[in-house]
Amino acid sequence: MTFVDTMNFPRSPLMPGRAFDRIDGFFNRLERSVGSQYLDEETDPATAARSPLEERLRFVQDAISDVSMHLPSGFAHGLNRQFANLMDEDAWESSDELISSNALSAFLVALVLTKARKRPGIGTNGIGSVTAAWTEGPNRLTIEFLPSGKASLVLTRAFETDEPERAAFAPMRPDRLCAVLAPFEPEVWFDG
Repeated sequence: MTFVDTMNFPRSPLMPGRAFDRIDGFFNRLERSVGSQYLDEETDPATAARSPLEERLRFVQDAISDVSMHLPSGFAHGLNRQFANLMDEDAWESSDELISSNALSAFLVALVLTKARKRPGIGTNGIGSVTAAWTEGPNRLTIEFLPSGKASLVLTRAFETDEPERAAFAPMRPDRLCAVLAPFEPEVWFDG
């Protein structure tokens, strides 16, 4: 149970005396007993024991955190969970290359520029790329973000009056995705 004192604050400043000395003493003892146990990341045995895969996952999660303010609420948390599942030690093939920082950057740029409100399914093909897929009924969009920092895409878009349109595009800069997707009314994928 949490108790919130609703008295008007400040009552009076905390002056040196019995209560102040007890609080100050507590924090001094805490600092002496616990503070000395904190280690730098460089000397922390847990950090030193991380595998390259764990280090890359941490890098991915930090990069997602850096752009999280540009994503819908809860989006970054969901992406972090997806990448954690994708890069799980038990699921990752040892022969697969780690996700490239260029591919990850291109992926994050595309998410921000498309203003996606729906998280894609994510994967990798073992060469350092990030694959993102959005599906809404018969409408499918798959974008592969390459280690070169470019993106290639394949899509199927079903309009109400015509047969589904299919298209594939050669690698391009991720900032061009919105212009390339515009004729296909991409809201069907990104607005979820």
